[in-house]
Amino acid sequence: MRNLKKEIGTLFFLVYSIFLKASDKPNVILIMADDMGYAGIASFGGIGLKTQNLDRLATEGVVCKNFHTNAPVCSPTRVSIMLGSYQQRAGLNSIYSGTDPMHGLDPQVYPAFVKELKNAGYRTGIFGKWHLGLDDKYNPLNQGFDEFVGFRIGNIDMVSHRNRLNEIDWWHNTEIVEEEGYATHLYNQYAVDFIRESKDQPFFLYVPHGAIHTPIQAPGDAPVRDGVNPPIYDNARDMAEAEYQRRYRAMVKSIDDGLKMIFDELEKQGILDNTLIIFTSDNGAEATAAQKYFGANGFFNGYKNTLYEGGIRVPAIFYYPKQMKHYNNNEMMLTMDLMPTILEFCGIENNRDVDGVSLLPSLIEREPMPKRDVFWANMGSIAMQRGDWKLIWQTVRGREHDGEEKVELFNMMIDPKEQHDLKDSYPEKTEEMKEAVMDWWNEVTRGTGLEGTSALRTPVFGH
Repeated sequence: MRNLKKEIGTLFFLVYSIFLKASDKPNVILIMADDMGYAGIASFGGIGLKTQNLDRLATEGVVCKNFHTNAPVCSPTRVSIMLGSYQQRAGLNSIYSGTDPMHGLDPQVYPAFVKELKNAGYRTGIFGKWHLGLDDKYNPLNQGFDEFVGFRIGNIDMVSHRNRLNEIDWWHNTEIVEEEGYATHLYNQYAVDFIRESKDQPFFLYVPHGAIHTPIQAPGDAPVRDGVNPPIYDNARDMAEAEYQRRYRAMVKSIDDGLKMIFDELEKQGILDNTLIIFTSDNGAEATAAQKYFGANGFFNGYKNTLYEGGIRVPAIFYYPKQMKHYNNNEMMLTMDLMPTILEFCGIENNRDVDGVSLLPSLIEREPMPKRDVFWANMGSIAMQRGDWKLIWQTVRGREHDGEEKVELFNMMIDPKEQHDLKDSYPEKTEEMKEAVMDWWNEVTRGTGLEGTSALRTPVFGH
């Protein structure tokens, strides 16, 4: 199946590359929110959110209504983007450790596709959240990025830039720097500076925002990690609903404001019409957001950390009006598809054997995506979708039935809210998909350190 997808992609690449002159290499900007659910922006149904610039993307771009992350948590999704494949092939089945500096995506073993962009003459920059390893060897500069400003761990205080250990986690390339400013505002400005400095060469700009991950802080709010008092990991659980919503809206607006800055700079440099802008999120909204900001995950069931749609279905928009005319795309897409899509868009042949497929035929020609089974796994749970059928197989946590396995079968065409379990009505379909899930798990974990384990029993941090 992977070879068939590669052959289809190669054919489209040959046709597409004929029309792409070397002197017209396009730019790519990938903007990714953190913990933003499906309805995290107005154009996807967000309530009370002012996202006029993201709405512009949606009005003029391709709006992907069936876009999923590869995982319901941060690191695995980011690995799938960098490698174009299931993160389990890199030995990861949950997030990278926030305390073990030697746990991360090794560039010598698992090089990111950014290196191919750099080798093709692209200037590359990342401004925001990395979360692919704490040790210096995992630094983005070792994965093909020319410039990095941001943080390495899972989240930081948006004001003091301190991580959950109460330590400054704010990097300029390979050095820790104490810099004042609201984190999102700084990413936005560094992104604009990068565009301005790259005007004479093609560039790939990656802006993985820290918003709207906890701690929930709006511009002007006080820090919750000050380096003196015990650090606060999650300040949202006990926050009044009205105050939570004020901060939540402001955090989303700060992302939207950054997009306006990017639009303005691209137009100023005269390169907007030669720049692909992609916007998405790394996973669904967390449980507190789903409770205190009604509809953060749309009408979908579940939230971050779960494999229900609320945990893995996210907003996604592709903006390149010159070739991608506005419409709503309902094809199944995953974040691992971004890597082959970007390489093909830039006219760079993908010689890797990856699980992802280029989305360009669907985005440009409106062709249906090739039929494929898709899979998700995260510590204690595993799922797959085949056509309209989705299976979720998980280990139950909690006082009652703790440790028991639970299997559910949904038909996503008639039940996108995942409210009606059909496993008893379709036992053969259930067993067929359980077998396919086990076969997939054994195949993607072979030789990774995860082989021989169960997806329902693997440790929190993978290996």
